[in-house]
Amino acid sequence: MGNYRKYLVVYDVSDDRERHRVSKTLEGYGFRIQKSAFECSLTRSGKERIIERLKALEIETGFVNIYQVHANARVISIGLVPEHDPDGDHAYVV
Repeated sequence: MGNYRKYLVVYDVSDDRERHRVSKTLEGYGFRIQKSAFECSLTRSGKERIIERLKALEIETGFVNIYQVHANARVISIGLVPEHDPDGDHAYVV
């Protein structure tokens, strides 16, 4: 089994069609934590695939940023932990 790392992928795309394509692409790799933010657990090859798929979209009206969440990062949660994350291993964008 591969070595998974957690990534936060956020986007700001103004064109509806492009934004929908970005969203659909990211749904295949992780789960939505906010309207334009996804948390993804990826192997190195998974990260390379998601980057290539996003590049292939040729986004012209915005951008996508991918941030690695380091294993030693401390997460502070306030409020209800999302149902899709029963272990409490999650990230939020503020």
